[in-house]
Amino acid sequence: MAAPSEGDAASLLPDLPGGPLQAYRARASFCWKELALFLEGEDTLRLKKSIFSALEDDPLFARSCGHELSLEKHRELTFLRCKRVLGHALVRVEDMVQNPLSVLTLVTCLGTYDWSLAQKFLLHLLVFGFAIYKSGSERHLEYLPKILNMEIFGCFAVTEVSHGSNAKAIRTTAHYDPATEEFILHSPDFEAAKFWVGNMGKTATHAVVFAQLYTPGGHCHGLHSFLVQIRNPKTLLPMPGVMVGDIGKKLGLNGVDNGFAMFHKVRIPRQALLNQTGDVTPEGTYVTPFKDAKRRFGVSLNNLSIGRATIVAMSVMNLKLAVSIALRFSATRRQFGPTDEEEVPVLEYQTQQWRLLPYLAAAYAVDHFSKWLFLNLAEFQQGLIGTDRGTRQAELGREIHALVSGGKPLASWTAQRGIQECREACGGHGYLAVNRLGDLRNENDPNCTYEGDNNVLLQQTSGYLLGLLELRLQGGARLESPLGTVDFLEAYPDILDQRFSCPSVTGCLQSSVPLAAYEWLVCYLLRESVQKVNQEKRSGSSDFEARNNSQLKDDAVALVDVIAPPDFILDSPIGRADGELYKNLWTAVLQESQVLERASWWAEFSASKTHVESLKSRL
Repeated sequence: MAAPSEGDAASLLPDLPGGPLQAYRARASFCWKELALFLEGEDTLRLKKSIFSALEDDPLFARSCGHELSLEKHRELTFLRCKRVLGHALVRVEDMVQNPLSVLTLVTCLGTYDWSLAQKFLLHLLVFGFAIYKSGSERHLEYLPKILNMEIFGCFAVTEVSHGSNAKAIRTTAHYDPATEEFILHSPDFEAAKFWVGNMGKTATHAVVFAQLYTPGGHCHGLHSFLVQIRNPKTLLPMPGVMVGDIGKKLGLNGVDNGFAMFHKVRIPRQALLNQTGDVTPEGTYVTPFKDAKRRFGVSLNNLSIGRATIVAMSVMNLKLAVSIALRFSATRRQFGPTDEEEVPVLEYQTQQWRLLPYLAAAYAVDHFSKWLFLNLAEFQQGLIGTDRGTRQAELGREIHALVSGGKPLASWTAQRGIQECREACGGHGYLAVNRLGDLRNENDPNCTYEGDNNVLLQQTSGYLLGLLELRLQGGARLESPLGTVDFLEAYPDILDQRFSCPSVTGCLQSSVPLAAYEWLVCYLLRESVQKVNQEKRSGSSDFEARNNSQLKDDAVALVDVIAPPDFILDSPIGRADGELYKNLWTAVLQESQVLERASWWAEFSASKTHVESLKSRL
């Protein structure tokens, strides 16, 4: 790669203001502009500049001067900003296809401004829109222009009240009626209600809904996705048979209206089935190009991999923002010194360096991994759209699933711990809301949970590795993966025989040393896991029991009963002493004000083109 020219860097990156930070900048061993150009590339820097300029120059994106918006106003403003971003056409659809990283750049740039805006945009255009594009067929293409101009507004509904990580157990059903060529969508009870769905609370008109597909005779063909209208786009009133509402205020991201929906025998046309993985003929016969039901299920949920890979990038950006704040603070905050008259920046103290510099390094490392992962995921998605059913494509899908399942926990947990360390490293000033570290902490927090709980996802990665090791131990084919991330397992016995050896401290700083240590650690943990599971199986335990029998759990509830205060004091629907989890949650949701009402501002918005000016006058 050719070295970036100084002229290119100067034209894309304006000079930073002088001041107390200038002393540290002068001591740097490199030109920050040239490194930025090398890492990002001219096209990405140019795109970032256009996005930030568009936001800064538009009055709709003016900062709110410190006062806190009401929940309703926050959501109204986020919706209007989302519509404005789409109107700016900052990244064209063809650009997204030709350069997938432009998608990440747009989402993370919006997130640096406001994560509620980024989430709302992401859920509508990239999760909802791409699900229709990838999982549907030609008959669904008519919806794409409507998505781009926000004629319809979408959400992605997989999670239910009683099932999140275990998607196979989702209880919403879609029974096909050949007499009318319709599916009957039904939620049997509140536990089967779609829940936590971003954009569903107040603004979504359509949803990609996952349900168990049944054909005549009671034959269940597993989880499939359907394009369902849940509200009238002109009035935002619910469609017949649909109960849809807002789940209320969250710890963060309150510009996004997370909601719930229940369907009471709602009839939708046969063509509403997104039929890339399976279809139903007018007569009621189920057809699918997949011979393996597990593989069809995996492909049907592949959109979750896109969400998880995007969360990796979002988490990295949160960490970048936090270390930017904390390190600039540390370079200018002065405390103590060699004399009473001379204080030095706290960044000069080794304890501050030990706290912050590892997270600065992590921001660079995980950022590189995030981009590499997203590019390979884009290649895989293009193969799916092109109906590639080859062996390499299948192996690539499994490898990417394992990578995103491990990458999301790595990035989100690293960011969460890093943000907290940055908050503490800034002392009391870090706790001041205006300095944003509290918001970053709260808004990164759900990255550890949605699109798959981190601890559950890590089990998917470990399952992939254990499966490969089993093949290796059985003398199977050579261990090679399309991206080469697990090829080291081919040398599994030799790696375990290695012992640490490094002739000098300088030698330990070579990147090959920690890499070899990690490879050994993975092989060791895999060996220990295999031995432990096999021991449980020999004692008569099932596969499920073998993975769970090692936990200290029977006394847990009784120990909690000792320390928990009365329900009135504890004040948590999911933590009440009666254990009626879903009953208490449903009661609490319904007690939220305006839970089933449409957004109060919608009538004015739909009737007036001057709504933005009206909103600004009321803020």
